[in-house]
This record gives sequence, C-alpha cells and structure tokens, in this order.
Amino acid sequence: MGLVLVTDASERTALAVIRSLGKRGIKVLAADATRFNAGFLSKYCTHKVIHPSPIEDKEKFVESLLRLVKNIKLDLMIPITDFTMIPILERKEEFEQYVKVAAPPYEVAMKAYDKFQTISIAEKCGAPHPKTFLIDDVKTLREVADELNYPAVIKPRMKVFWKNGRAIMMKVTSINYAYNKGDLLSKYSMLMNKLKGIAPPDFFLVQEYVQGVGYGVEVLMNDSSNLIALFMHKRLREYPVTGGASTLRVSVWNRRLAEYSIKLLKEMKWQGVAMVEFKLDEKNGSTNLMEINGRFWGSLPLAINAGVDFPYLLYKVMIEKHTFPIGGYKLGFTERWLIPGDVLWLFDSLLRNSGDSKFIALKKFLSTPFLPDDVISLDDFLPTMGALTEVLRYIIEVSRRKRTVYGEMRV
Repeated sequence: MGLVLVTDASERTALAVIRSLGKRGIKVLAADATRFNAGFLSKYCTHKVIHPSPIEDKEKFVESLLRLVKNIKLDLMIPITDFTMIPILERKEEFEQYVKVAAPPYEVAMKAYDKFQTISIAEKCGAPHPKTFLIDDVKTLREVADELNYPAVIKPRMKVFWKNGRAIMMKVTSINYAYNKGDLLSKYSMLMNKLKGIAPPDFFLVQEYVQGVGYGVEVLMNDSSNLIALFMHKRLREYPVTGGASTLRVSVWNRRLAEYSIKLLKEMKWQGVAMVEFKLDEKNGSTNLMEINGRFWGSLPLAINAGVDFPYLLYKVMIEKHTFPIGGYKLGFTERWLIPGDVLWLFDSLLRNSGDSKFIALKKFLSTPFLPDDVISLDDFLPTMGALTEVLRYIIEVSRRKRTVYGEMRV
C-alpha cells in the first residue's frame, strides 16, 4: 500500500477519510494549517504536515503543497474542503506531475461549485429545481421581484471565494431570506454593500424558497463518469436550523432522487465523489435540486458505517483501477454529529423557540444519546480532544469577530 495525502485534517470529513484508509492498511499523510486537530490525533494518521492557511494566503498554501508533493512519493492526494480543493484544482496539471488528485478537472468542478452553472445543467437534464434568477444589478432584481413567490432566498453563487489571496466564506443565514419585494430589495442591497469592491456584480442568485426535508445522494464515479457507488441519506436535524450541515441523519433509498443525481453528474462528465442535495416535500412528493457538493461531504461517516466505504472505494478506483458491482447498504441506519454540530442545533433551537417548543427541542436532543457518532469513537478516541479544540478555536474566532456564529469568515 502507498501513501495518501489528506488535506484539512481538522475537519471531521478528513477524519473519516483518514480512519477509512488507515483501517485498510493504507498509510495516510494528514495536512492542515493547525498543529492540534482531530485528524492529527487519529491513530490511523501515519504522518502529518503543517502548511500555510489557504484561508489567509492562497498562494503560500499552494506553493507549500507543491513543494511537498515534489519531495515525497505519494499515490494520491484527496482535497477535503472548498478552501483547499479550489486552489489545488486551479493548478491541477502542476500537481499531477507528481501525484494523482482525487477530484475532477477545474472546469468540471466549477459546474458543481457555481450554483448558477448547476441550475443551468439541471434545466438541460429536466431535473426539478426552484425558480432561480441570476442577479447582476438592482435593475435586474426589480424586474424579477414581481415574478417570485415569497419567501425568496438570496444565495451566493459560491460559498467560498478569494480576494487578494484571502478566502471569504458566505453562508445562507436569516439575512438572506426575503418575505416580500421591499424586503428583497433591502436585503440584496445590504448584502451587496457588505461585499462592495470584493465580490463581482453577479455574485448572487435569487431563488424561491421551497418546503421540504433535505436528502443527500452521495456518488462515486470513475474517470469515464460511470457509477461505482451510491448512498443516500435523509436529514433529521441541521445547523443552522434554517439550513446547514446535518447533525442527525438516517440512511434511506429513493429511486427518483438516484436517477436525477446520476443523470446530472453524467451530464457534467463528473469524476470522483460528489453529493447531490435535494429537498423533498413529503406531503405532496415534489422534489427540488438544491446544490451539488463536488467533494467529500460532512455526513461521510454515516455512509461508511452503513456499508459504503467511499474513501477506500475511491482509492481502489483511482490507484488500482478496480471496478465493483454497485453494492447495497443498511437502511434506517442513524448517525449523529454531536460536537459541536448537534449541540449547536440545540442552542439554535432554544434561541429561536419559546414555551413548549423549547421543551420539544430539548426532548429531541436527549432522546438520541447513544447513537454512532461522526467523531467520538472508542476505537480511536483522541480525535475527540481535537474536535473540542476546534470548538474552542471557533469560539475564539467568533469572540474576536473573525467569523460569524454561523461560520462565515468576516469581510
């Protein structure tokens, strides 16, 4: 077995990849900008390296990583987050002189990364999606405002972008929701003023809000965009409660969502892993595509523990060119992300609700004490300490106003 570089070792997704590969006897070099984190503390982490932060200085990060792959023999490099994947893919040809990169070409990745491109491809494929408009100025917004059913959501085309080498992260929070035309114009102006001179004019989409439960369809495709593996989950809780990372979820199956996902990714000529997100209205059955994450996803441990070991399958496909019959997985398997995900869900729920609703939220939280967890593991316990350190770092950054409570890096 060779050596695999896994970026973003402080992320729980990276921890899941490290554990998956390490349990199979594959050596892992974990990389991160911090010294003390969950991935570095895993017993399955063979080597570790600290590099400049891609958030603080993209160019220094890329140059540091290029020097690393030139000097160490690696089989594969797996970027985990947008912060590392996008800079790496911008110079993928340089990296692939020395190591295979587990991600599609840059122009293919952008079809998922840029929500407007994603919606355009969905229209071509006949995949249902909310009514969506690209907004490049207030005049355009005024023209479409009367065509919308409210509430509407003002969404950034990309969650992360860079200005002068520094990353800026934009999430959808309460300020992005508009409840009438006047509210839409006011909040759009507020968001654009916040990003004045930083983001391009056509940075935001306006999309009708759709009701429904979040579903994720996780897929692995080979270099020919042939399906290798598929998994599906339903969100039970998420943070922020208005829409964010899942903190409690269960494995499910829905043929229609699987078919939409495969069709979309084949149209994109996708390679590697991706998660296609939908909202499904369980009352009337209507389905809407929300976005595609072109990388490993936060709830990856659920898929692995339910029977679809995506990181190992990715390694086998990319390094050994193996093909597999598409296997099944356990249905009804539930997993939780407690620290800090589900704890934040509880706090958010308590702050937003009153009276009996607070009690209901607390009761829900306490009713799931012994579920399998994304991070906490008796087999590999030290990463829990790393996760707690990440929580402390997060609190410090919020207190110093470097980021918002919802995770956005402040402009």
